[in-house]
Amino acid sequence: FFSVGSVHKMVVLAAAILTKTGKPLLSRQFVEMSRIRIEGLLAAFPKLMGSGKQYTYLETDTVRYVYQPIETLFLVLITNRSSNIVEDLETLRLLGRLVPEYCPKLEEEDITKKAFELLFAFDEVINLGYRDSMSLEQVKTCLEMDSNEEKMAIAAKEARVKDATAAANAKAKQFSKEKRSAKGGGISSMDTASLLAMAEEATASTTPIVIPDEKPTTTTKSTSSKGGMALGRKGGKEDLVSKMVKAGELEAGSARPAASRAAAAAPVRANVRMDNVHLKSEERISAVLNRDGGFQSVEVKGDMFLTVQASDCASIRVCLNRDSSDAYAWKTHPNINKANWTKDRVLSLKDPSKGFPIGTSLGIVRWRLQNSSSFVPPISVNCWPGDNAVTIEYECENENFVLSNVTIQIPMGGATPDVGDVDCGSHQYDASNDCLIWTIDKIDSDNSSGSMEVNLDSNVDAAAFFPVQIGFYGESCVSGVSVTDVLSNETGLSVSYSTEVVVGVDSYQVV
Repeated sequence: FFSVGSVHKMVVLAAAILTKTGKPLLSRQFVEMSRIRIEGLLAAFPKLMGSGKQYTYLETDTVRYVYQPIETLFLVLITNRSSNIVEDLETLRLLGRLVPEYCPKLEEEDITKKAFELLFAFDEVINLGYRDSMSLEQVKTCLEMDSNEEKMAIAAKEARVKDATAAANAKAKQFSKEKRSAKGGGISSMDTASLLAMAEEATASTTPIVIPDEKPTTTTKSTSSKGGMALGRKGGKEDLVSKMVKAGELEAGSARPAASRAAAAAPVRANVRMDNVHLKSEERISAVLNRDGGFQSVEVKGDMFLTVQASDCASIRVCLNRDSSDAYAWKTHPNINKANWTKDRVLSLKDPSKGFPIGTSLGIVRWRLQNSSSFVPPISVNCWPGDNAVTIEYECENENFVLSNVTIQIPMGGATPDVGDVDCGSHQYDASNDCLIWTIDKIDSDNSSGSMEVNLDSNVDAAAFFPVQIGFYGESCVSGVSVTDVLSNETGLSVSYSTEVVVGVDSYQVV
């Protein structure tokens, strides 16, 4: 305890760290003091250092500077002249041991980065201007704020995570065991990991394919025979993905086939001709283009589905072109003959004596862009601002690629547009979203480029016209994939078939 008289005699006014040129890096005041006063005291310190009279402390008419060099910096205590110099030196030495604990490099950048840790450490040592009886280890323990309750909470959380992991592993083993014991309930070569991967990626065929024996199955109740290939069993056991959905380990939406998701976003196409063999290609594009013509990111994903309507067309093989194989990564259905696909780009079953399922849309191959350097954007848009005007231009580099239902949405930057000359299409100003929407029914070789002149009621910076949002549907795949022929396995002759292409965008913008 201190007497009333000693309160004003032995007090540390401030602790600071300065550079040798006098630049203050941090300062902690322990008594009420204005900013102007502390800045003045710190600014006077390097001037007093020039006199060279003292080594560990300096005195003025009102205060004493007790200091210690720490490499290229100074640790300074500012005290009353009547303070106990021995106690001040002890306090200085303790602070001098604390600073390297939190700033090993002892550089300006390091001191600035660890400023709050140092201030908290100073507060633990000095309380209202007086030194507390604390050692270095006690100060570090206080600052670490070690808590038994926190340790117990972390241990309980780790135990819950460990239990959940063990339960998940046990559930996976149980499902795997049920799958192996099920009779004819899936492709025997497909393991649990493969099914999980298919569920995560929402592949085009999440239902396993069953190839029954050639001979009819006879039971004591009834006799039935099945030919070709069938998808699942309506009254049989559920596949692994369905069980995981019911168990809550997968969301129902994540296990939905990619075909149904793509079809939800695809345009409704009426009067699509469908032969007994129908092949549908679906492709989705996500791209961020630069206004200078390049692109920041691009993603192209596609699926091809086969539908057979007649049993005499079930045993077939589908031939695709080979033009785009290098830029894209391909993945076929597990029951497709990989050797034929790799060598000749032919989609055929591993067992040619079997047939594809009848009346069911089956995903047979999917692809994604893996080498974007060869990607040519289907359409690019740019804006050319002028004096109270802007010219909007689109261009399709591939004239053979036909686009339909094209919408180009351009921000107006707060200006009201007055559209002048338009090469094609129609336009509409959406005041609520401050954008001009340019709609073009079809873009082909006849109008592979076009422009729109727009007058504005005020000048707008060029950056205000971006990002431009673009939507369209394509009549051919960006990947260039197409069906060249469908052949019968029995006769080797061509089979009549029909094709359908649905290409849309998930996100397509110019920034």
